[in-house]
Amino acid sequence: MKQLNSNELSNHIVEQVEKIEQQYNKKIELYSDYKDQDFLTLDQASHEIKDDIIKVVITNEKFSDFVLSHELHHIELELSDEPSISCAVTSGKPDNDGRILAIANSVFETLEHVIVAKRQQEDGTYTDEIKTEYLKGVESALHPNAELDLANMRFYRTLIMFDGIIFGEHSRDDDWKNEFPTSFKYASKLVEIAEGNDLTVPFQFRRALVNGLDEYNEIILSNGYEGLHCHEFLNITPIVSKRQLRLSLNQVFQIKHSAFKNRATGRDAFALIAINDGQSVATLNLDPKKVTPEFYKAFYQYKIEEVFEKEGIKYLIR
Repeated sequence: MKQLNSNELSNHIVEQVEKIEQQYNKKIELYSDYKDQDFLTLDQASHEIKDDIIKVVITNEKFSDFVLSHELHHIELELSDEPSISCAVTSGKPDNDGRILAIANSVFETLEHVIVAKRQQEDGTYTDEIKTEYLKGVESALHPNAELDLANMRFYRTLIMFDGIIFGEHSRDDDWKNEFPTSFKYASKLVEIAEGNDLTVPFQFRRALVNGLDEYNEIILSNGYEGLHCHEFLNITPIVSKRQLRLSLNQVFQIKHSAFKNRATGRDAFALIAINDGQSVATLNLDPKKVTPEFYKAFYQYKIEEVFEKEGIKYLIR
């Protein structure tokens, strides 16, 4: 792995890095770890934020400008007032936990791609050539060399197609509708949610994320499989008004004794659920032995702002 210097980067990338560094008071370090790539995909760069350092690693040399710019746009969104997904619980089955997180992150990233695609077109890094190469990768992913039963193949293709429709700007809709009618129908429902919201508005991004995960869960349930339980398993950043911060907890949220375990303590988990959409916003650090009817009664009377501060819950103002 080799660190990239500014003289090895295009002017556009240098400017993009400087903009993020100045706006968010971070230091970005770029590294190359080039590998032979059969196709251009949107995961050929990754990043890690640790304190004030953002480390970006790129693996595609041929399309490095596009891939780097793409990752930097994702970083910019992550640092902005955007809701995020977290998870503080476990089902006790690591494979199951990982599957839910992978699905949630896939839906989340595709929602970001609605914004990123537009920004990369505006800055000139998303060209017709790039789109063609990207769609070749999507086509390959839609024809995996793997043995999956019909339902699981549809689940997989739905997420691939969701991203392909969004970032590929509906270029292959007719082809995919003919070749994979059921997966295309599923993916189109997710696309409708994504494109039906202004995802630059944090509240609408969060709504699209919750609704998108719900829709994907319905797809799984309709095929006779166990649901994802995203409403309890995942925490999604709450977005509240200043007025709501002054309300008592029970007016906006409810505490649910979860079926999952708190990963940090191994004890029963307690989810703080938003009443309006049923989505968990945090896993409360409560001792199950002390959670009694009297405890609930007292805890619910705390102001929302007090609970957020006491529990270290990150929130956004609507």
